[in-house]
Amino acid sequence: MTQRTLSELKAMSQSRAVPYGESITVQVVKRGHVANFTDANGQQAEMLNFSIADQTGAMLATLTDKTKHGRIIEGKTLHVRDFILKAGKVALSHRSTIMMKPKMEIESSILETAMQLIMPASPVKKLTETKTAPIRSIFTIQGQIVKNEATKTVKVAGNDTKIRTITIEEDASQIDVTLWRELAEKEFQVGDFLRISHTLLNEWQGRRALNSTRNTSVEKIQPLNVGVTGKVEALSITDMYAEVAVKEEDNNNYKEIKVDLALLKEAVSRSEDIELLSDNELEDFLLEQIPFMVEMSLQGSQVLTISVKFPSAPELQMDFMAGI
Repeated sequence: MTQRTLSELKAMSQSRAVPYGESITVQVVKRGHVANFTDANGQQAEMLNFSIADQTGAMLATLTDKTKHGRIIEGKTLHVRDFILKAGKVALSHRSTIMMKPKMEIESSILETAMQLIMPASPVKKLTETKTAPIRSIFTIQGQIVKNEATKTVKVAGNDTKIRTITIEEDASQIDVTLWRELAEKEFQVGDFLRISHTLLNEWQGRRALNSTRNTSVEKIQPLNVGVTGKVEALSITDMYAEVAVKEEDNNNYKEIKVDLALLKEAVSRSEDIELLSDNELEDFLLEQIPFMVEMSLQGSQVLTISVKFPSAPELQMDFMAGI
C-alpha cells in the first residue's frame, strides 16, 4: 500500500474532489468546530474540522462520520486510509479507515502552522488601529462597553441565529462588535470592560465593524487605566463630587467625568487658599477660571490622579493616589 506525505498531497491538490486509496500517517494537532450540514440523503449531519501534520507539512482535515469523532484526539498519531482530497483538505467519511499509531515527532514550526490553520493568530490591537488595518484582519481588542443592543434573531442559511451588537470604547475610539450565536446570550452590561479575541474586521458602506468568529472568546477584565488631558469647559459641584466636562486635547471630544471633591480640592489647594471656601464659593471660583487645563488618570470611571493648570497660575500637580 502506497504511503503518502502531506507535502505530496498538497502538490497534487486540485479544485475537484479526488478519492485516494493510499494511506497517510499524521498527527492530530488541533480540533476545531463541528459544522452542521444536510447530507446527500437530506439528513442532518455533523462535520468535524481539525488540523493535521506530519514531518513534511500541515493541512486541514474534516470528518463526517460522527461515530469516529472520538478518535480525533489532539496529539495522537493516526493511520488514515481511503479519503478524499478536496479543496486542499483531507476529507474523511464513513468509508475511511482511522487507526492509532505510535507517536510521530514533528518540528515545532510545522505544529505551529497546523495550529494556526484552526486557531489563527490574534494579536492585541488598539481600537485606533482598526481604522487602518486591512479588511478581514483578525485580532483581539480590549475596552469598555458603552452601548449594548438587545439580542435579535436573523436567518443564516435558513436557520435562526442569534446576534447582538455592542459598542466598545478605548481611549476615545469606538467600534461596533457583533457577537454571534452563543456569545450573543452572554451577560454583559454597559460599563463592563471586556477582552474579545479573534474578531474579524469588516466594512459596510464605509463603516468599519468587528464580528465574532468561531474562535472568539469574551472575558471580563479589570478596568483599563487611561489618561485624559484637556480643558474644563463646564462643571458643577455636589456634596461629594465635582462633575466636569472636559474637551480632550487630542480629538476635541467631550468627556463628562465625576471627580471626588476631596481629590479636586487637594489639587486646587496647592496654589490657592480654598480651605475656608464653601462648596458654592469653590464652584464660583472654578467657573471664573474656565477654560482651564486638567490632566487625569482614570481606572474605569474612577479618577486616580489629577493635576490642574489655571490660565494665570503655574501648574498645580497633585500626586495623591486614590486608595493609597
